[in-house]
Amino acid sequence: MVITRFAPSPTGNLHIGGARTALFNWLYARSQGGKFLLRIEDTDKIRSESKYVESILESLDWLGIDYDDSLIYQSDRTDIYKAAVAKLLELGHAYYCNCSKEELDKLRAEQQKAGLKPKYDGRNRELSLKKADDTVVRFKTPLEGEIELNDTLKGNVLVNNKELDDLIIQRADGTPTYNLTVVVDDIEMGVTNVIRGDDHLNNTFRQVHMMNALGYKIPSYTHIPLIMGEDRKRLSKRHGATSTYDFRKEGFLPISIINYLARLGWAEGDKEKFTLEELIDLFNLKNLNKSSSIFDYKKLSSLNKYFIKELQINDLYKEFIYLTDDFNTLKEERIIEIIEAQRDRCKTVKEIIDESQFFLKDEFDIDKKLVDKFYIKENINLFEVLISKLQLIDEWTLINIKDVIDAIMQELDLDLPRFAKPTRVALTGSLSSPSIDITIYLLGKESCIKRILNAKTMIA
Repeated sequence: MVITRFAPSPTGNLHIGGARTALFNWLYARSQGGKFLLRIEDTDKIRSESKYVESILESLDWLGIDYDDSLIYQSDRTDIYKAAVAKLLELGHAYYCNCSKEELDKLRAEQQKAGLKPKYDGRNRELSLKKADDTVVRFKTPLEGEIELNDTLKGNVLVNNKELDDLIIQRADGTPTYNLTVVVDDIEMGVTNVIRGDDHLNNTFRQVHMMNALGYKIPSYTHIPLIMGEDRKRLSKRHGATSTYDFRKEGFLPISIINYLARLGWAEGDKEKFTLEELIDLFNLKNLNKSSSIFDYKKLSSLNKYFIKELQINDLYKEFIYLTDDFNTLKEERIIEIIEAQRDRCKTVKEIIDESQFFLKDEFDIDKKLVDKFYIKENINLFEVLISKLQLIDEWTLINIKDVIDAIMQELDLDLPRFAKPTRVALTGSLSSPSIDITIYLLGKESCIKRILNAKTMIA
């Protein structure tokens, strides 16, 4: 059975690159009928925070990426890591080291001055030091030969063992380091396939050495290229939103994020839009790209605009009320009608919210240029006729409102723009809103009349 995993560190919100890694692992496990496991790597007690655990879990849930079995916390597995370190020491694959920071800094400086690659020189490797308050445990990396990794994306990759040094696997305070915990966890959890960023490639060689020393079966590795900004540097906050949390706050939909991330490093012909079910059915490792992908915010916005039009209205409503409570005085039915009226005009849910603020207050500021252009004497008659005809509507329906608009345009000999523009400014404070009949309908009779009256009184 295929078993994949995602192992975030709770030191921040879920980065969009991490979300893609989680997605690829999830899709591969689901496509193979296997399991997708989730592990929280929280051994860094200083930087790990529970709020980020909650944020990561919430983001994965929002994206629809569910995990199997129990959630694993590394902080609960200290005894397992200590047992692995003890086994490596017993087998002669690890040793105690008491080099001070000052000693190591001096070594690094000397190596850099000599033009050498900075690395630990193994000076305590054969001294058989005993455990003490100031000793760390280092892994004995083989000194000769090469280590070969058969990566499903990169192919066979060879590294000379002399390029690697004896990394620390347990700190002086007894806490394990990243490379040790990853090795133990992946094997203990039965992980068969590790799909992660290629920035971990150097770690993989070290981890494979440890697995060999412990007699573990090596998982299959796939190292995917990182996501880059338009400047071809690693995607970071300087490029814009980078966390799943940020993208949700900006009003992007989970299906849009999933679709964009899936195509950011993987392809299935020319097909660009997928349901989750289609992605699971089609996803495979052989169609992964070997080169880095450039994150294009404009393309994501375009994709989001498409899905805003296509998504079930109840799903849009959930995102709408997640992002704002401004509209909590309105009934759910009215909010849904507003979203429906705005969805074809907006690229994000946040834009729908921003463009719908005029529904909330009868009084609002209007740009002076619009006042000068539309609050003019020749529109007094239009406003008076509109008020009188709106007052006569007994049943407030879209059909009746359209009939009133048609009657006014015929009576005053107006085309639609000549009617709609001044009316829209009077009702919304701008020239941007849904069609004028829908705008009037959604505002309601009382509010429309009040706003038109206010506009009329502003005409000198």
